[in-house]
Amino acid sequence: MNLLNIISLCLFFIFLISYLLKLIILYKRNGIKANVLAKKGKGAEISSAERFVKVTTFIWGGLWLLLSLLGSGVDQIIHLGVKFNWIRHTGLIITAIGGVIFITAMLSMKTSWRVGIDKATQTKLVSSGIYRYSRNPAFVGFDNMFIGFALMYPSLLTAAVAILNIAAIHNLILQEEKYLETVFGKEYLKYKDRTPRYI
Repeated sequence: MNLLNIISLCLFFIFLISYLLKLIILYKRNGIKANVLAKKGKGAEISSAERFVKVTTFIWGGLWLLLSLLGSGVDQIIHLGVKFNWIRHTGLIITAIGGVIFITAMLSMKTSWRVGIDKATQTKLVSSGIYRYSRNPAFVGFDNMFIGFALMYPSLLTAAVAILNIAAIHNLILQEEKYLETVFGKEYLKYKDRTPRYI
C-alpha cells in the first residue's frame, strides 16, 4: 500500500467516523433520528431521488474503501493509463478539501442536520456560518470528494461513479429546495435570492 492509498484510507475513515458520530450524537443528546434517507411517506419524486442518492453513495463509498485498501493491484486493472502522480495528488487534495467543507457544514447545521428530507420534524433554517456562502455546502463537500476520488483513482469506472453521484445529489437538492419553500416560505425565498445553490 503506497502513501496515497494510506492517506486516502485515512480520509475515508475521517469522513465516515464524523458522519456516524453526528448521527449518534444527535440521537443520544436530542433524541433525533437524523438519517431519514429513503424513508416512507415522502412522495414518489423525493423517494426516488433519495433512493438514487443512497445507492450511488454506497457504491462510491465501497469503491473508495476497496481502492484505498487494494491500491495498485486494482489500479492496474481499471486505470486509464494515467501515470501522472500530480493528478492523483490533486485528487487527494480535492478530496480532503471536500471532507473539510462537509464536516464544517454538518457542524454548522447543529440539530437541524438531516440525511434526507425530514417531513416528520420541524427544523430551523440555517443561513449563518458556511451557509452564508452556499445553500448546500455539505453537498459541495460531497461533490469535491466525488471529483477528488475520480482523480485519485482515474478510470472510466470511477469517473462514472463520480458523475452519477453528482447527478444524484443535484436531483436531491432540487427536491429539497421545493420542500424548503413550502416549509419556510418567504424566509427561504429571501435566503435563496441572496445565497447561491453551490458556491
